[in-house]
Amino acid sequence: MGVRGLTSYIAQRAEIYLKPFELHSSALVIDGDNLACNLYKDVTGSYSAFGGDYDDFYRAVVQFFQVLAECSIRPYVLMDGGYEERKLRTVATRLRGKISVIKKINPTDSITLFPLHLKEVFVDAVRDCGVPVMRCVFEADDELAALARKLNCPVLSYDSDFYIHNVKYIPLITLTVKVLTKQVKDKSKAHQESRDLRRNEAKHVEKRTKANKIVGGIQAPAQVDRPKGNTKTYKYLDCCIYRVSHLCGRGTLSAEKLPLFAALLGNDYIARSAFRNFFAVGMGKAGRSRKLKQQQKRIQVILKWLKEETAETALAKVLSRLKKSQRDSLVSQVHAAISGYSNELCHAYDFFKEHYENAFPYIEPPSEGELSEEDDLVDSNGDASEEEDANADQPAEEEEAAEDQEVDSDGDEEEEVEVEDKTLLFPQWFLDKLYPANLSRYFVDLIHLRKYINNPQIEHFPFHDSNELALPILNYVFSLLHHVEGAKTEPQLDEEGNPLPIEFTYLTRAVRVTNVKYLKMPIEKEPEYSFEPSCPDARHLRFIFEANLPHVETEKLFRKLEDLPEDLRLYFLAIIYWLHRSEHCDQLHLHALLLGLIVLRTIDVTIPAEREVKAFHKRFGKILKQERSVRDKEAAEGIRRGIKPSLLELPVPDRMPHVPKSDCYLTQERLLPHFHMQEIFKKKFDLYSSTVIHAFAEFQAVVYQLNGLNALLDLPLPSPRMNQLFCGAFLYNMYDLLRNRTDVRYHIENFLLPDSKLMFDFYCYLYDWCAEFIPHWKEVEVDESAAKAIQKKRLKKQRQAARKAEAKESNADTNADLVKDAEPEDDFYDLNNKFCALKVS
Repeated sequence: MGVRGLTSYIAQRAEIYLKPFELHSSALVIDGDNLACNLYKDVTGSYSAFGGDYDDFYRAVVQFFQVLAECSIRPYVLMDGGYEERKLRTVATRLRGKISVIKKINPTDSITLFPLHLKEVFVDAVRDCGVPVMRCVFEADDELAALARKLNCPVLSYDSDFYIHNVKYIPLITLTVKVLTKQVKDKSKAHQESRDLRRNEAKHVEKRTKANKIVGGIQAPAQVDRPKGNTKTYKYLDCCIYRVSHLCGRGTLSAEKLPLFAALLGNDYIARSAFRNFFAVGMGKAGRSRKLKQQQKRIQVILKWLKEETAETALAKVLSRLKKSQRDSLVSQVHAAISGYSNELCHAYDFFKEHYENAFPYIEPPSEGELSEEDDLVDSNGDASEEEDANADQPAEEEEAAEDQEVDSDGDEEEEVEVEDKTLLFPQWFLDKLYPANLSRYFVDLIHLRKYINNPQIEHFPFHDSNELALPILNYVFSLLHHVEGAKTEPQLDEEGNPLPIEFTYLTRAVRVTNVKYLKMPIEKEPEYSFEPSCPDARHLRFIFEANLPHVETEKLFRKLEDLPEDLRLYFLAIIYWLHRSEHCDQLHLHALLLGLIVLRTIDVTIPAEREVKAFHKRFGKILKQERSVRDKEAAEGIRRGIKPSLLELPVPDRMPHVPKSDCYLTQERLLPHFHMQEIFKKKFDLYSSTVIHAFAEFQAVVYQLNGLNALLDLPLPSPRMNQLFCGAFLYNMYDLLRNRTDVRYHIENFLLPDSKLMFDFYCYLYDWCAEFIPHWKEVEVDESAAKAIQKKRLKKQRQAARKAEAKESNADTNADLVKDAEPEDDFYDLNNKFCALKVS
């Protein structure tokens, strides 16, 4: 949710509120959505206009958890679920903000926009590291706090809500992701904050907060020499820790005032503008200091005012200045926050205990000091941070602008019924699929709110939103959720007794206008087959193609799927759907997708992934030089590299695990520059084509919705691993490179993949598989004149190569024939020496 301005306020006074902490040999509860967004922001830098570099992001997540494992830290990751009704106004406001950014996007913008599959790739990486992960029903703050209290361990996040929660809180901004080593002195004090922050350390926290740089520069653990003798060491991560007692211990606040303090600063549930009258009359001006921003002044004034009030009198004075329609909302919010302090209901603890072996190796009993703090403090309630909350504190100008756009809550929205255990709102079969994070968060919105909030991508603004292409899949998912066998949703009746359609509201961007469009999407007909959640029918997936792709032989398509590797089957179903439904994609987009998956799926799993050109040559320069010299020598001797006979017996896809490392090094050297933004965009960013990106955005939407349906059906096909399939910058550059090539396959064979026959054969195999299903209106007609020109060019190159070989054989010596024909007994005449003829026998 975020308490506005509090992160900056704490950072400016870090030496007061934060304490140094060594994190090791401990449990750690992690706010997954917050970590994912901040990691992605640091990995991609300021360039995010190409739709998502999932490969780089995946590696950063894996490295992060490897560093935690090196320090014997047991992480538990909780992901956000759906939105609550009371937050929809804020969601719509932020959606408009995203739309305005997309409208004027250019590749050199410093604004980070999160790609569609960000959270799914994050969950894949977390699972691959063996880390327990769970998706909550709604936003994860309550579960994070409850689990942290149960395990007596810190919460890792970058959400200002946790400055109000009664938990140990490690702000992500303070974590140095570098393994440090120290000698063991006193284990009992290993986790205690033994000193205050030094001045330079406090300044560092403030500087990183202003720069909004979270965890840049993850450093993998290096080999450390063990000390001689019996000296024991431990590895740890340097960070700072915060407790509510640090804020309350200065006599300013008591625990019961914390929820009101947070509400007065403004959050996602009640607009700060609602307190405008109170700030103007009841509290006075915020001061005239030019050094402090407006929100920082508000915090100081609120703290000073609350010091002189009790919780009851403060709440009464605030309510007296609010509109009547806003009073109930504030009171219920404060009471909900207070009740959250004592909330010990924790579904995450039960889930991890049931689904993970030895789930809790570290559970520390609270010390006497912590027990006394818990008796005195109560916790606050709120929403977990999500991708919109990755920046907990906006700059002052953005804050004021956001405040102007906010609409006061006048009670138009229905009051949501408070349920102590909110999981009771959902059937058990749904929770069983949601908790393991198999389902995306939007499933909760479809069931609970009957809404779908479309996350806009980088796309061409004059076109319809990229997710529109996949709406038939989303409609079918909604229909399944409301036609569960034995628990079908009964339609409501209108005034005349006629059944009303079961429908959901689709929130998306309007065409050409910076605004949110609300569409009603009714269920037009019941699903083709019954839906039994415990054993769902896989034919639902096939029906999507039968109903929406009339020009595709569905039976043949699903039969041919068996010729593909299992991990690519759903991905290629998405390709065929996209080729038939999209008006903006062509075969060049398909070529780029195939090249991308071959490179990411083959090279990155065979050799160490390295994207920087200089670092790549520094790291593998010797290997490249040796292998290149060997191949040049073979070419000079007329030896052609082929495929081993043992591999020729295998089907083409089964050969890929046997691609030599040498092929990967040489191919990566050729393709490495294409993983980066073109330099020309820094000078002429108008050359950047959002129409090209739009087609790839449509494809991502199809994969996203198909994968959602596949997950609801208990994964009849493996979920696609987008980190091995999609790199937005590489795909854009491949499309741009191939668009002017008359013969694409020839260019790929001779200029992109000349160093690996296995990779080129796999590319041809995949393209030929797709070619059977490419719609006839997208088939490229062969230009005879262009074909003749290409053939002429090839012959010319062959003649040039033949002449070079002939010249090389004769050593390029113009007198070679004379020397060859000369008889041994003849006198030697040097034609370059004019005095040679004067020689006397």
